[in-house]
Amino acid sequence: MIAVLNIVLLSLAGLSLLVALYFVLKALGARSNVHRQAYNVGQVEAKRDSQVNWLRAAFALLFGLIFVGVFAVRPLISPSQTPAPAPTLPASDVDVAPTEASTQTPTLPPAELQPTSPPASPSPEATAAPTATTAPVTATVSSGVGVWLRGAPSTSGEQLEWLLDGTIVTLLGQQQTADDLEWQQVVTDSGVEGWVASDFLALPEPAP
Repeated sequence: MIAVLNIVLLSLAGLSLLVALYFVLKALGARSNVHRQAYNVGQVEAKRDSQVNWLRAAFALLFGLIFVGVFAVRPLISPSQTPAPAPTLPASDVDVAPTEASTQTPTLPPAELQPTSPPASPSPEATAAPTATTAPVTATVSSGVGVWLRGAPSTSGEQLEWLLDGTIVTLLGQQQTADDLEWQQVVTDSGVEGWVASDFLALPEPAP
């Protein structure tokens, strides 16, 4: 659109200058005819034609200068284009794309405690009990697009890692309430610990 407008302005300016040149030539021709007329009536007509052509040439030149001036100052008065705002998601702690890389040192899961004095004759239920108590509880990110893993239980907490929808995380023991949200402390498969709003976590259904 801008290129077409520039071409139109330049074309009108060039056409106006050509018209002005045409009338200048006609005015000069009429002026030269003044001395060749034998009668006063012819000389008056030639002078009048010369003056009219000079006036037309002046108007055509004026229009050409106006078009050139508009072409020159139009970029200075045209509004600057502003980039369209990026779409935002409705959830307060969900962002479109991750902007900061995680710098937290991965932490290792706590070592399992070994019994110091095992029972003399452990039953099957007794041997299965330690495994059941130490099995980690996991949850799945369920927000439609993903969620931020934050360094503090708050929507303004540091953004540690972007968790895509369907990412499995391990639940830790701490829970806190902040910014009208229930926050759950979790750790990712890469060992990064942080906080995620419980509304965006889907817990596994208990086995029957």
